[in-house]
Amino acid sequence: MRVLAFVTLASLAIGSVALADGPVSAAASFDKRGITIGDPIQLTLVVEADAGYQIADNGVSRMMGEFEVLDAQTPQVTRSADGHTRYTFRYRITAFRVGDLVFAPIHVTFQGPGGVTGIAPTAEVPVVVTSVIQPGENADDIKPLKPQLRLPGATPQLPAIVIQAALALVVLLMLGLLVKQTRRGRRAIAVDQTEAQLSPAQQAMAELNRVASLGLPEKGRYGEHYALVSRALRAYVRDRFGLAATERTPRELREDMLRARIDRSEIATIYEILHEGETARFHRSVWYPARAHHALRSALEAMRRAAVAEQYELMRQGEAS
Repeated sequence: MRVLAFVTLASLAIGSVALADGPVSAAASFDKRGITIGDPIQLTLVVEADAGYQIADNGVSRMMGEFEVLDAQTPQVTRSADGHTRYTFRYRITAFRVGDLVFAPIHVTFQGPGGVTGIAPTAEVPVVVTSVIQPGENADDIKPLKPQLRLPGATPQLPAIVIQAALALVVLLMLGLLVKQTRRGRRAIAVDQTEAQLSPAQQAMAELNRVASLGLPEKGRYGEHYALVSRALRAYVRDRFGLAATERTPRELREDMLRARIDRSEIATIYEILHEGETARFHRSVWYPARAHHALRSALEAMRRAAVAEQYELMRQGEAS
C-alpha cells in the first residue's frame, strides 16, 4: 500500500497521468509546480494514438482558463513499427492571478477509422502562482541610481574653457539655423499638430515602424534596437494609462499595469519585450536578427490592437456626451 501511494504521489508531482483507456490517450505536465505571476512555465502535452487514429485538434487554445499561451514549439511526432504514434506538444504559458490555480483538463479531439471521432481528456494539474512582491516588501520603494564612477584609464574630462567655447559655437550655429527654421515655421507647426492628434498607440506604431526601417539587428546593434522598442512601449504606457513607465523595471511596471487592470494579453506582450530588451542590453549572449524582428512584430501587433481599443473608447465617450 505504501509503495502504491508513493508511486501515485510521484506521478502527480510531474503532471497529470495519461489515460490508458481507449485508442487515444493524453497527458499534460509542467516543468515546475509554482511560478511568480506573469512568469512563463512550460506545458508539455503528450498524446498516444493507436494505428489508424489521428489528432483533429489538440485542444490547446490561446486562453486556457486563468492561463494564457505565450508561444508554441514545433510539435514532435514519433511512430513505431506497429503504427503507434506519439505526439508531443510544448508551450510556454503563464498566469496573471495569484493563488492555488488548477489547469483544467485539455480535451484532445481525434478521428479514427471510418471517420469516427472521439475525445481524450487529460487530468487537471494544480499550479501555485505567487506574487513577485515578497511579504513586507514595499513595491513603490524605488531607490535612485547612483552616479557612475569613472573607470581607471577612461577619457579625461574636458577643461571648462573648452566646454564654454563649444557652447558659444553651438549658440552661433543655432542663430544661423533660426533663420531657416523661421521660413519653415508654418510647415513645422502643421507637422507638430498632426503628431499631436495621434493617440498613444498610434504614436508608438509610428516610432516602431521607424525603428524597423533602421535595420539595426542586421548590423549587430541589438542593444540599440531593443532600447528604441522599449522606449516606444514605455511611452505608450505612460501616455495612455498615466503610469510612471520610464522609471520602473519590467517587473515593477508589470505589477503597476496589473493593478491598473490593463488587458492581460497586452501586459504579457509588453513585459516579455521589455524583459527581453533588458537581457539583450545587459547580458552577453548569442542573438539573431529574426528574434529581434519577432519582438518588434509582436510590439506592432499589440499596438494595433491597442489603437483599435482607443478608437472604441473614443466612440463610447462621444456617445456618452
